[in-house]
Amino acid sequence: MLKNIAGIIENVKLSPNVTLVTIYNTDASNREKILSKLAQNGINIDMISQSPCFGGDITLSFSLPDESLSKTLEVVAVFKGENEKTEVSICTNNLTMAFFGAEIINTPGVAAAIFGEFLKWGINIVLITTSDSSVSCLISKPDEVKAIKMLQEHNLI
Repeated sequence: MLKNIAGIIENVKLSPNVTLVTIYNTDASNREKILSKLAQNGINIDMISQSPCFGGDITLSFSLPDESLSKTLEVVAVFKGENEKTEVSICTNNLTMAFFGAEIINTPGVAAAIFGEFLKWGINIVLITTSDSSVSCLISKPDEVKAIKMLQEHNLI
């Protein structure tokens, strides 16, 4: 499937030791507060994903280096304590794979080709974010070896 987009993917960046934090049932107004508080504590966020906001509450997921987890838990605990409905899920030791290419924006089907290749290799994508020039996928540690073999097969690393 990646053969269909040969030449479009210019670079792949792998980032190991990534934690996924998901905050369920938090008020949408907390989004900026949480991310600002993390920034004030020197915590660099990579991927950010939010559920649709229909009634004021959202689910907010973001990834960060595993080494930032303890400080992140301190920040998130404040917001969890403000709302009894809010729940937090932490998943450490993941890998981010970011596919870059200037022509991604002009090429229909890039994400479908990438996701199809993950499916072919039996790799579960935990979180996805995209931009005009990249598609980033967070995968769990058990799928890391398969993901690297997939990239090697397509000469992407």
